[in-house]
Amino acid sequence: MEVVNRDCTNDAEAQAELKALGIKSLPVAVRGENVVVGYDVDALREAFGIEQEGAGPLSSEKLLHYFEMVFDALRRVIRQIPQETLEWVSPGRPRTLRQLTWHSFERPDLVMQAHATGEYTEEMVRRYETMANDYHTTEDICAYGDEIQARLTDFLTDGGEALAQKVSSYMGPITVHELMILSLGHAFQHLRQTYHYFEMLEIVPEKPLQPEDYEEVPVPKDLF
Repeated sequence: MEVVNRDCTNDAEAQAELKALGIKSLPVAVRGENVVVGYDVDALREAFGIEQEGAGPLSSEKLLHYFEMVFDALRRVIRQIPQETLEWVSPGRPRTLRQLTWHSFERPDLVMQAHATGEYTEEMVRRYETMANDYHTTEDICAYGDEIQARLTDFLTDGGEALAQKVSSYMGPITVHELMILSLGHAFQHLRQTYHYFEMLEIVPEKPLQPEDYEEVPVPKDLF
């Protein structure tokens, strides 16, 4: 099935289409007359005729395995970035490598916060734009990753009821488990983007991960 991604933040035509539908929040998926607001897995499957495949969501053990994999790979590339290059701004989206790499570790932290508060907001997912600037060196960023990984290990080792909890989010009601899977794919996606930027900066990544290393993880097909 062909899927067309629309940038409703920067594309005026997409914004007009969204307004015509009477929708004010994102994400939104549209197929004919079927409109699904938020990350409602059951509604998306029904709207797009998607059959459940495989063994279902990643277990807490597999989540932890893949988080360890991607965090290790992120630390490798971050330690290759020259200090002055942390301020390099990516084309197409104005954010620095400092912001991108810090943010790559951050999303599971937000999920754990959502578990504690019952809320996952747009303000939370945009905080990296300012908070990342408090981490001045690559080792500062890696130390933040170490901190998140340690707390994530405890959280996922407990698993069970915590992952099953449903929270309120800007995407609609969603379980902590679903948010954690999204945050895992998010980390791998930003790692892929960092590899792409390394090509532009003429930096060769050390022991880069390949798609087959994380083929169980739901990662967007498109790089951006």
